[in-house]
Amino acid sequence: MAIKIVLYLLLLALLGVVTWQFPFLFELPLLGAIGGAYWIFFRRPES
Repeated sequence: MAIKIVLYLLLLALLGVVTWQFPFLFELPLLGAIGGAYWIFFRRPES
């Protein structure tokens, strides 16, 4: 579980850097946070 949290925080940091460089992409961190939370924490593993 700790690896998932670190991965999620790295994703948010990356999105923050992209938004800092390109302010017109201000919606990207919000969408990335929602999508990343779903993808990392709530998706079902493939079987």
